[in-house]
Amino acid sequence: MISLQQVHKFVLKTPDQRLVTARFCATKWLAKLTFAPHKVRLRLTHATEVRFWWSCFPDAVPPEADSIYSYWGADAGDLRLLWRLLRPGMTFFDIGAYHGIYTVLAAKRMGETGSVAAFEPSRRELRRLAFHLRLNGLSSVGLVPCAVGSEEGDVTFFTVLARNAMRNGLRAPLCADAVETVVVHKKTMDNYLEQSGTTAVDLVKIDTEGAELEVFRGAQRLLTQLRPLVICEVLDSSTEPWGYPARDIVSRLQGHGYGWFDIQRDGSLLPHSLREEYPEVRNYLAVPEEKLDRVREFIG
Repeated sequence: MISLQQVHKFVLKTPDQRLVTARFCATKWLAKLTFAPHKVRLRLTHATEVRFWWSCFPDAVPPEADSIYSYWGADAGDLRLLWRLLRPGMTFFDIGAYHGIYTVLAAKRMGETGSVAAFEPSRRELRRLAFHLRLNGLSSVGLVPCAVGSEEGDVTFFTVLARNAMRNGLRAPLCADAVETVVVHKKTMDNYLEQSGTTAVDLVKIDTEGAELEVFRGAQRLLTQLRPLVICEVLDSSTEPWGYPARDIVSRLQGHGYGWFDIQRDGSLLPHSLREEYPEVRNYLAVPEEKLDRVREFIG
């Protein structure tokens, strides 16, 4: 219940301050609604933006967002880069798709002639992902309800029960939230390529909460023959439960002839040097040496 004192304080604010307060209150209210569809906009350039339907609101919109309907995620730069890299007719794999933000943007960018495969083992997250696809009228996406790793079989999967938790994975996460275990199927990337008849992959996004090396071990054909560009999370707190430092992810793809880049907020790239530690939650771009021309125009 709003008190008279709160109303009085609101009235005394400047117009700009009232706008900020109203935006904050609206966002807090919308964040309580689990499946509240709303149109989100992601500005790609000063003059261009892409709009799509979404159902998740954050508890607070960051200052750089010019409205509560602007995309607020820390991966906005990654998504701007994704849009620039993809073209109609290409093939995109989203490994660890979660609620499908990369999947939705990729499918909108490539249209009906493109192909998207979204890999997500959590049944809860798959429901939200499928809902987002229906909201946006996207039919070119194939949902693959499984984990990806170095071998086939059924495995234990840890689902964090907190709302909007993003730490689900094949190892118990380093967090205090309650976790539910379920059995999911796991397949290798190379077996999926063979079974699906896929002969070309242009771009892969991998966010598997520390299982990235497992994904690579089962993706020899993908990395040595198809050679896609890779957007990949590199994060020590995710790899720690697996017993290796995140820098090993960078080293592994370097060994396959990939160069790495930092992704900037505007979607541009900076050359990346291997670090001892990776404490920040962020993605990086790995590019096969023979495909550097594809990203040269984005390097600052």
